[in-house]
Amino acid sequence: MKKLRDELMQKILIVKLSAIGDVIMALPMLAEIKHEYPGAEVTWIVGECAVSIIEMFPVQHVICINEKKLLTGNSFEKMQTIFSVWRKIAFEHFDLIILGHSDIRYRIITLLTNGLQRGFGGSKSRRKFPLPGRHFTDEYVRLVHPNDCGQQVTPSALISVSLSEKISELLSGTCKGRRIVLTPGGAKNILADDKIRRWPIENFIKLSRLLLENGFSIILTGSKSDEWILPYFSEIKIVNLIGKTTIQELMTVFSAVDLVVTHDSGPMHLAGLVGSRILALFGPTNPYEKVPRGKQVRFLWYPEKYACCPCYDGKTYAKCSDNLCLREITPKKVYEEILEMLGMSI
Repeated sequence: MKKLRDELMQKILIVKLSAIGDVIMALPMLAEIKHEYPGAEVTWIVGECAVSIIEMFPVQHVICINEKKLLTGNSFEKMQTIFSVWRKIAFEHFDLIILGHSDIRYRIITLLTNGLQRGFGGSKSRRKFPLPGRHFTDEYVRLVHPNDCGQQVTPSALISVSLSEKISELLSGTCKGRRIVLTPGGAKNILADDKIRRWPIENFIKLSRLLLENGFSIILTGSKSDEWILPYFSEIKIVNLIGKTTIQELMTVFSAVDLVVTHDSGPMHLAGLVGSRILALFGPTNPYEKVPRGKQVRFLWYPEKYACCPCYDGKTYAKCSDNLCLREITPKKVYEEILEMLGMSI
């Protein structure tokens, strides 16, 4: 029966656009597809911000879509974006169409495409997850194989990256001793800036001073939109890579340093993808749903101290003016955790 099912499942379409972290958590679907349907041909529709990630993996057809125009553009831009995808997949038959979004706006992408559909939320025929408390990687994998009640998904999508000459020269020439990456920005996407997920910038500053006083080198990473961070570090000796790396180059940085300190953001998932040692800081979101799995990953989270924690319901956050759940994680505690993870005495 399994052989017959594998023969029938020849073409699979995945619609998973962004954000970067969500796309990375969806990657284990590829391993499940290879295991369940080894002969299947995969097409993945992905947003511009994450297309370079999907291109690293065994996907036969990658369709890049301008998600910003799709979600925030005017009527003409939205229709133009949809037609650009329809021209490539309209009236095609897929044995399985996986919709990695619950937002109805994404479903119009496959309106003219035939095939069995599975996805989050929606009608009675679609599964009602991701469910609170479940790791999103497991939930994505169950879109491929709904009856899979097996073991938790491990980071089967881990990839190796080689250190580019540019990054190697930069790190060797400016970083002495243990190298720590800090990612104070991120936590945003096309539709929202989720600053409530960020560890307070003043805590990053205090942590930086602690690290420098004890012989560590500090590397700041982020996208061009994270340059608002830099004035806070004007009097602190750091290596500034904000807005200076591609996604692939950023992954090589993560693979070359001793540890990455981050909150719930895209960089956390990129670091997990290359097997970096990660210390993740959580507050309004649940780390058991999102943090990369692995012995090299730890997180700090204090939900027992606040009745409102976690406060994210999958769409919105509780109104919060002080971000206490993250502010409670002190720079001293983070520094002590770093030392322990690196096998150094406190």
